[in-house]
Amino acid sequence: MLVRFTVENWKSFKEPTSISFVAQKEKQHSNHIQYVPEYDLNVLPISLIYGGNASGKSNLVKAIAFASQMITSTDFNPFGKFLLDYFRLSKECADKPSFFAFDLIIDEKLFHYDFSLFNSEVTKETLICFNEKRKSLLFSRENGVYKFSPNIPKTSKEHFQSTLPNKLALSSVLTKKLEGMDSIQKVFNWFRTSLMILSPESRIIRFNDKTLPIHNLSHTLSLIDTGISRIDFEEITPQASGFTSEDLEKIQQMLSSGDKMVWAVNVADDFCKFEFRDSQIAVFKMVSYHKNENDEEVRFEIKENSDGFRRCLHLFPAFHSLTAQGSDVCIVVDELDRSLHSNLVKQLLVSFLETRNQDTRSQLILTNHDILQMDQEVLRRDEIWISERNERNGATSLTALYEYKMPKGYIRKDHCLTKLYLSGQLGGIPKLNSFGGLFSEKENANNA
Repeated sequence: MLVRFTVENWKSFKEPTSISFVAQKEKQHSNHIQYVPEYDLNVLPISLIYGGNASGKSNLVKAIAFASQMITSTDFNPFGKFLLDYFRLSKECADKPSFFAFDLIIDEKLFHYDFSLFNSEVTKETLICFNEKRKSLLFSRENGVYKFSPNIPKTSKEHFQSTLPNKLALSSVLTKKLEGMDSIQKVFNWFRTSLMILSPESRIIRFNDKTLPIHNLSHTLSLIDTGISRIDFEEITPQASGFTSEDLEKIQQMLSSGDKMVWAVNVADDFCKFEFRDSQIAVFKMVSYHKNENDEEVRFEIKENSDGFRRCLHLFPAFHSLTAQGSDVCIVVDELDRSLHSNLVKQLLVSFLETRNQDTRSQLILTNHDILQMDQEVLRRDEIWISERNERNGATSLTALYEYKMPKGYIRKDHCLTKLYLSGQLGGIPKLNSFGGLFSEKENANNA
């Protein structure tokens, strides 16, 4: 589970900015809490992030995605460069490193992992495990100097010390199986298999064999009034799948590295699943069926269905993964409400949250514009965050509603959050002088 994520000097984040899943002293929806007894830690299963356009919501998702890509990348080119998008609205930030940090619960153990990047090199990297509330260094690296836990064998230390300057040492577990590295391997595996990020541009998504229950998907779609009677798959050749050779190569790498299934969308908006069969890639294109007036099934291509239906196909496998027994996935979704009716968004959230208890371990991070989901009947105040852009320097800040203080005090459980938000009392909304007048010649002349 993700306990906290922090980013500094990257895109719109100037100062260290964090989102936390640690539950506060909130009495509502105590059934949401996922309890970790060894640390007496209450962890939340969900965070919804609101904010105006260009407030930095999507940049938070991109920061998590960038950090994860740095960790799991298989590119070990010693001359490789990575784009480091520091906070460009402050000249001093050009000479400072970008910083990323994760606090994680993995197999009931608390880990802290952070790294700093500057000029396409890793300047600092640290991995710590907390055992019975005591801090134990697994490894650290700063300007090429390494420190290790005394329990790590010499050969493993030497392998870590050979890490390229432009690569994270945590990624070293990809290239060689090492002794005494079980805890380090677990942290890497969390980024490799448990963290999943879905953006509007996501086209290739990995799943294991339990997260895409095709036999249940048709039934689920029928429950949300899509007009679909069932879905099915038709086998096609890789060449006929509409994916580029680069996409197919990436999919093959994902399957070769242990993923049981890859779910992908081509440029023609066809949904396909990829599996290994007899050491070869097998490709299956999804098709849908509707009932006509005579109760007969009529075949439709997926791209002939509505945007909302196709959005559901993006999301449902992820939500099935979240609610699977024993799941520890953390799924980050940018623009959850895109192409979806408010009632359907609420159905997804409630259906996820009703499966939560102190023993569940999966989590959901969402950016959202649908203010109808700002509902204390569904969510706790510490599960709702506001992203806001500083008017003076353009930097993004994140604040949970639980700690939001208005002129008349803190938010109460009887407050209508939607009304407070739209009135501007919570921040995080576009700052408009008035409605109308955008295209009038008079207004444009006054602003010239």
